[in-house]
Amino acid sequence: MKKTTKFMSLLCLSLALVAFTFVSCDDDEKTEVALKFNKATVEVAVGATDTVTVNNGTSPFTATSGDTEKATVTVANNKISIKGVEEGTTTVTVKDKYNNSGVINVKVTAAEEEEEEA
Repeated sequence: MKKTTKFMSLLCLSLALVAFTFVSCDDDEKTEVALKFNKATVEVAVGATDTVTVNNGTSPFTATSGDTEKATVTVANNKISIKGVEEGTTTVTVKDKYNNSGVINVKVTAAEEEEEEA
């Protein structure tokens, strides 16, 4: 009888320990990660495009221009393409699958004029 009681106590303790282990492995506690880029600042001429690479984070990425009258943005995998629209400055905010974000500073300069040959 004593062996049965000890066995049942040990079994209950083991089950409680296993249940506690599964509960403590919950993924709800994600840490925020600041996205990093190969360039923190982009200088691009009106009509030109420059590309920035996201170095960390989890795909898919989204990008939003702070001022689409100054610069527009598109995303392909971890490549952020920024096109100059009008002279000025703006920012591009990039977010990943887990809503981690990073900011790219953008300066749009005047388009270079081609010199005419005489």
